[in-house]
Amino acid sequence: MDGFNEGYPMAIPPDRKKTAYVLTGLLAGTFLSTAAFAQTAPGQVDGEPVREAQPSQSVRDVLREEHTLFSDRLTIEPGITYTYSDRSQLALSGFLVLDAIFLGNISVDSVESHTTTFDLNLRYGLTNRLEAELSLPYVYRSSTYQTIGAGGSTEDYIDANVTEGGLGDISASLYYRLLPETESRPDVVLNFGVRAPTGKHAYGVGTREIEGSEGNLTVPEELPTGNGVWGVSTGVSVLKTLDPAIVFANVGYTHNIEENFSDISSDEGQVPGRIDLGDSIRFGFGTAFALNPRFSLSLSYSHQHAFESKITEEGRAQRTLIGSGANSGAVNLGATYAMSDRTSLVTSVGVGLTDDAPDITLTFRMPFQM
Repeated sequence: MDGFNEGYPMAIPPDRKKTAYVLTGLLAGTFLSTAAFAQTAPGQVDGEPVREAQPSQSVRDVLREEHTLFSDRLTIEPGITYTYSDRSQLALSGFLVLDAIFLGNISVDSVESHTTTFDLNLRYGLTNRLEAELSLPYVYRSSTYQTIGAGGSTEDYIDANVTEGGLGDISASLYYRLLPETESRPDVVLNFGVRAPTGKHAYGVGTREIEGSEGNLTVPEELPTGNGVWGVSTGVSVLKTLDPAIVFANVGYTHNIEENFSDISSDEGQVPGRIDLGDSIRFGFGTAFALNPRFSLSLSYSHQHAFESKITEEGRAQRTLIGSGANSGAVNLGATYAMSDRTSLVTSVGVGLTDDAPDITLTFRMPFQM
């Protein structure tokens, strides 16, 4: 046969030798690559660690607003919050005749409160577990006091408006990541904050009688923009990512430090005393959905219970202010939109569910990352 000699090995043409060498080299290279890959540690490529994928901008916005982002960049977050509440009270001074006819004075009082807060929040991640925050608020308040029954008549109507603006209470907070999130547990963050009484307080504020009300309508001369006492707060928040949902919850406690004032009465003359503003406990929970890399929606509930306050006038025993406690519960609907990798727009609407909660709360914020 052509190319074959009996008793001798088969001769391979030169072109086939080249092909055999190429195939042998490819098989050896494949084997060596497979062996090297098998010896590479999990989570590494060519001996180098693989970086975990960063969350989308919409997820980072949710973390920043509902939890803590722990970013190593400075975040400047200007915002505006508007709250509205309406309270009405019926006062009867007299008695019923035959369980049907009322003899005496009837007074229907209502207060409409508008509060607009312009604040500037500064946040900076000191480490990947510790973040600091500073909040600088400016508060503008407008309250309208109305009454029906001026001078004992159920037909006369009178009102008055009081406005006030000024610096609010400045606060500073620290956030510490106790446990990072894993597949089986949530992210756990502890927080500690201090509030300074930099705003105008309400103690010792005088009142004035509205002309023509015949003593039926008395309003304050000015409105407070702060609590007037130092406060310290602490709490814990948890967050778990369940793609595409994020669930979160928090609980906290605020202690108001008892303080002395040169005047705590609205009457003429100074009445020195001590104010023990009631402490408060708060909690909340909710969920958020990252609809796409730049847009997310959130739904949450927040509740705060404030204990009754106590006052001690000089030379008298301490007494509790009846009705000073409050229960405030609200449902909040929020949305965030990332306009860029550094700037986002955050909006929320809160609807009060209890008598002590604001009827409506609107918030607009725009965080910038430097």
